[in-house]
Amino acid sequence: MFNKVFQDNFLKYNFIFFCGSMVVAVFNYLYHPILSRMMDIESFGEVQTIISLFLLFSMVIGVFRTIVVNIVTNAQEIKEKQELILMLQKAGLYIVSAFSLSIILFSPQLKSFFNFHSVHPFISLAVLLVLSLFFTFRSAILQALHKFKEVSIANIYLSAGRLIFAVLLVYIGWASFGAITAIVLSQILALIYVYLKTGDHLMSLMKAKVKITSRIKKELSYALLVFSATLCVTFLYSADVIIVKHYFAADQAGFYSGIATIARILFFSTASVAGVLISFIKLENSKKENKKILKKSLFLVGGLGGAVLLTFLLVPAIVIKVLIGQRYLVYANLLPRLSLLLFAVSIINVLFFYYLALRKYFLAIIAVLSPLLVLILSYFRHDSLLQIINNFLWASILILIILSLRFLWQFLNIRQNKIYE
Repeated sequence: MFNKVFQDNFLKYNFIFFCGSMVVAVFNYLYHPILSRMMDIESFGEVQTIISLFLLFSMVIGVFRTIVVNIVTNAQEIKEKQELILMLQKAGLYIVSAFSLSIILFSPQLKSFFNFHSVHPFISLAVLLVLSLFFTFRSAILQALHKFKEVSIANIYLSAGRLIFAVLLVYIGWASFGAITAIVLSQILALIYVYLKTGDHLMSLMKAKVKITSRIKKELSYALLVFSATLCVTFLYSADVIIVKHYFAADQAGFYSGIATIARILFFSTASVAGVLISFIKLENSKKENKKILKKSLFLVGGLGGAVLLTFLLVPAIVIKVLIGQRYLVYANLLPRLSLLLFAVSIINVLFFYYLALRKYFLAIIAVLSPLLVLILSYFRHDSLLQIINNFLWASILILIILSLRFLWQFLNIRQNKIYE
């Protein structure tokens, strides 16, 4: 069985990346139950809110990851790859620096809006975004070159370091600021590793000369497509915590954050599949080859995600008690519905990455309108936590229906063309 798997490069790299992702997942989710026991509910809610904000703000950084992987996968000349990546690095530094500076300047307003006790966690968030940019570029190059073992090791440094530093800093009394600062320190650790593995240094970024060519303009338009798709997926699996933090009391938001953290296990346990998929889908491949990779990816997500989903549906109370503690059981009824949402988002993630790899611009319309739909629904429907979850779930189901109809339409067109031939 294992020989057969390792004869197929796509399955082999999925296996390697999945194993690495599972080790990362263990450290990532130990971070939450351990901290939930070390911190009060309100402080834990603050940590989860900062993490959700990081996920949303870093979607800009995720855009560059996807573009770099796509460039390295498809560009024919090494010089062309280097010039485009250096240009993107400098553009990314300007954008992320502007984001980080804005967070620092408006940290008092953010503190008030999200009902925080201090502005310090927002300062850590600003620093984290800049560090994450450099890490993303280097790990994306490794990913595009199918060095999934190295990418996995870098992510293990990130997740294990985060847990160790967080326990130490929270223990000495730094509370939510300490938990977020731990992520910054672990990011530095992982960044050192990827720089060593890519054989580059920070000064190359500042020396890069940007020439605006037709290819670069094309990459910028592609960046907008990737941004909208990344925004949509990130919003669907993380923005619920932010919306709940705004509309509900601090203790309710804290409890909800704990349940949402468990549900995200489903998404992150399958996210590695999309990471491998985008490095295998090529514009020069035949439609049959690319669709074969997509089918394998959907099968893997359905199997892995389906197993986690079934567990969360059948024994939610046991899962919650084991992972984050008995005091969260009062909200155990939320886990099955949240799990359905995250399973839907996992499938959407694979489909979005497939179309991104093929540079299909119709995706931008779906990606932009979906978060707007959720925001509108949440504005009018936020009387209960289940209503918030349902707003996200219905939007996700609508996306899957639209993409399914497009697949059906393409299939019927191909079949009709064959008949006429």
